Parts: sequence; C-alpha cells; structure tokens
Amino acid sequence: MSIENKKVLFFFPHNPYPAKSGAHKRCLEMLAGLKELGCEVTLMSSTLSSETPWELSSIEVLKSQWCNDVLIYEPTRLDYKLISLFARYYRFTKQTPPISSLLNTPLGMRSWFLKKFELIKPEIIVMNYAYWDKLFHNKKINSVRKIIDIYDLVSLNSSMQGTVSKYITIPVTNKTEIEDKVLQENFFDPLYMEASSEEFDIFDNYDYTISISSKETEIIKSKTSKTHVVYIPVKQPTCQLNNQYSEGAILTIGPNMFNIQGYLYFIKKVLPLILERDSTFLLQVTGGYCKNIYAPEGVDLSGFVPDLKEFYETSRFAICPVLGGTGQQIKIVEAMAHGLPVIATRFSGERSPIIHNENGFIANNSREFAEYSLQLWQDQNLCKKLGENARNSISQGFSRESLLKDLSLLLN
Repeated sequence: MSIENKKVLFFFPHNPYPAKSGAHKRCLEMLAGLKELGCEVTLMSSTLSSETPWELSSIEVLKSQWCNDVLIYEPTRLDYKLISLFARYYRFTKQTPPISSLLNTPLGMRSWFLKKFELIKPEIIVMNYAYWDKLFHNKKINSVRKIIDIYDLVSLNSSMQGTVSKYITIPVTNKTEIEDKVLQENFFDPLYMEASSEEFDIFDNYDYTISISSKETEIIKSKTSKTHVVYIPVKQPTCQLNNQYSEGAILTIGPNMFNIQGYLYFIKKVLPLILERDSTFLLQVTGGYCKNIYAPEGVDLSGFVPDLKEFYETSRFAICPVLGGTGQQIKIVEAMAHGLPVIATRFSGERSPIIHNENGFIANNSREFAEYSLQLWQDQNLCKKLGENARNSISQGFSRESLLKDLSLLLN
C-alpha cells in the first residue's frame, strides 16, 4: 500500500510550536517527515497537558508547515472534578498513580478522541509518551496500525528527576545550598534505577515502539514480547552557517531537573577551574528555564530564544553537562548540525554522535571538562575543525533523508 495520502492521527500532549524543548523538536521533525512522505496528518492535543498555551497563531503555523489539521481537546468541568477526585485519592492512599490514568486522560478526553478517530478513519495512529496510552484503548482503534514514539522511559525518568528534586529545589539562587553529592558524575550509578514493568506492558499494546536511544532500544527489546522495537534517533537537517567561533560557549536549558543539575555541576565544578586560567571565558545560556537559575561570573542568561541560529553562528562551541536522564540529548545533535563542536559529560556523550577529539569532546570529570573548554575557548581554528566535522557527522548519519527512509519502512 502506498504511503502517499495515508491518514495519520498523531497525538502529542503539548503545543510544539515554537519548540521549547527537545521533545517539541522531535515532534515537529516527525510531523515534517510524515508530511514530506505525503501522509495526511492530523495533530491531536489538549490544553490539559500542554506546557505552552495553545494559541491560534501556533495552530495556523502548524497547519501551514507541518500537518493538515490540528484538533485540541478542552477539558470539561466534569473532567477537572474527576481529576481532582482521583488526585486526592492517590494522595490519601499514598499510592502512585498508574502511568496511564484518568489524571492524564479523563473520560471526556477519551470519548472525544474516539469520536475524532471514527470521523477521520485513519490508517495509522501515533502516540507520544506512555502517559496518554488510555486514549488508544478501544476495540475500534485496535484495527489500525499503532505506533508509539518514546523520547524517554517515563517511569525511570520520573524517578530520576524525583531523586534530583530531593537535593535541588527551584528556583536556584546564589544563596541556595547544594549538597555536593548530587553534583558527582556518578550520582545515579549506585541507585540502580529501572523503568517499571507497567511501562513495558504499555509498549506491548503497540505494533511498533520507536526509541531515540540505542541503549534504551535494547532495554525495551529485552522487556517486551509483542511490539516491534525500532531505533530512530533524532534527525536534524544540517545548516550551513557562516560560523565565526568568536563569542561565548552556548548551553540550552530544557524544562527538567537534569538540566538544572547539569548547569549547577558546570558552574560549581567546572567553571571555577576555567576562570582560574582564563577570566575572559563566557557561557551563554538560553531556554525558558533560565528563570529558575542564577548567573555567576562568566555566565550570561539569555532566556528563551525562538531561533538559535544567530547564537550558533557566533558561538565557539556548545556544552552538555547533563549527568543523568533517559532518551537522547537533542541539544547535542542540533548544535553539531549547526557546525559547533560539543563538550559533553560521559553520560550524555555516549548517547550522542560525538566522536571524542574528532567532532567534539567527552569529559570523564570536571577537570577534563574544564581542560577541553579552555582548548576550544583559546583556539578558534580547533573550533572550526571540530565544528565542520560535527556538521559532517550529522549530515552523514542523522539527515532528513535517513528519517524519511526509516519512516517509509515503518509505515509500509
């Protein structure tokens, strides 16, 4: 059966435009791929869960560039009452809610989704995140191909972020005391945390499970028995900028505790070592979560920037000091695609296209991170050499063409 004109229902719980996180960028990337293959894509979402408010301007841009239609569910008063009732129940009984529960998919939302499904009659439905799986629990929906695209193992991700939150509360100020333990490179190692069996059972409800991390692909394969697990990492079109490698390094802060932990690791463990040897060093930090952190000497907070091309064009390099999490660090792929070398911790670097000393650096500890930062800060030619290699690496292995090929195989 031809891919062209296939009807696809694509559920994403947030407004992805303008993209403010790696998940938003992945959503737009998948929508663009489906549209380019000729699919008729309907994006479905809800105001109940969206991190960014849904506005008419966002819907219009999405319909003009990424999909054929956008349908948004507005929760009813009854939905909110039921959500409140169940939330109080779980708090009173001290139980952890199921991953996919009425808290995320109230009855009104499930009914709305089924009606739209019957009206559109799609051949394929795509879910993002296991939290909203209950939308797909209906015999009528079981008749079509079901795909879940996972950015994270959400049960593991939630547990890890919860652990970090015990040590770090936001907003973080220069007077906030941070226990050194949470800023150690091996902070998560002795905790032996795993995703829940419930989450793997959810994946088995789908014909295909897409993972963006090779490591998690193998984990899911070993824990499931019905779903076909497919590895499709984040793809990123390369951008031929006039890279100048003249201004500060860049770090993009996404809306989660791993980014806060990584930022604190850098400013407390790495930055002092850099400034001891070169007081001119500057880190430019972008992202909406800048409101939750402070800027010591050597750091400039720029907040959310809709288009980072200007920063990428002038920055010397990018950093990713993340110490834990699940999925893939999309910020690494994006920076490399724009011609920047990236310095990453061992944790985030091993999940990325970084080849040490060829298109970036992978640091085992704070001293190595500082050393690599100084090398790039003081040598524009090295920035250019590694940056061009970084862009070539993305062009060869993470291009839009490879995404279209992967999606074609999946849809057929």
